[in-house]
Amino acid sequence: DYFVFINDKDGLVKQWKLEATDNDRVTARLVRQFNVGSQTEGCVADDATGDLYIGEEDVGIWKYSAEPDGGENRLLVDSVEGGNLTADVEGLSIYYGPGDAGYLIASSQGSDNFVVYDRAGDNSFIGLFHIVADEVLGIDGVSETDGLDVSSANLGAAFPYGVFVVQDGRNISPDERQNFKLVPWQRIAEAMGLETYAGYNPRVVNDQQ
Repeated sequence: DYFVFINDKDGLVKQWKLEATDNDRVTARLVRQFNVGSQTEGCVADDATGDLYIGEEDVGIWKYSAEPDGGENRLLVDSVEGGNLTADVEGLSIYYGPGDAGYLIASSQGSDNFVVYDRAGDNSFIGLFHIVADEVLGIDGVSETDGLDVSSANLGAAFPYGVFVVQDGRNISPDERQNFKLVPWQRIAEAMGLETYAGYNPRVVNDQQ
């Protein structure tokens, strides 16, 4: 089964099931909805563990069940108040390793940091990093990030262990409109002592890899 999650500024989350029709089309059927409490931002579902992570902008990161009968039970992974996040909590994504290995990554917009958690178990905090300027290449650092994504797929010589992609909300070198920055995963892994993987296939559901 395939599902899509949609959230909005009022905190409402809807889960839709994608279904094939007899004439080779795809329709969506609402199977679940619940309210997080206040404005939501990024969300990401873990195909293998069945967990759904949702960023509540001024509160923190919540973990729900991604199953359509998962209800509203939740756990707080990390918080703005007294935690490792600085509002606003924005984009979320998962760097997949084998089984339940890998990392959950969040944009901590207020501090211009990216926060890394263990993908498995209780999502223990690992550390945080910031993307700084490259003066030689004339590329500015990253700030005010909303969306992000990460992949552990082998994407060729430049990104053999995957890539981390972030929206840079304030582009100052050169002084132009916002853009996206791409960072080879191995650069982040080396700096933080994280693992690298190269066998992930994004076209295959993770629990089948």
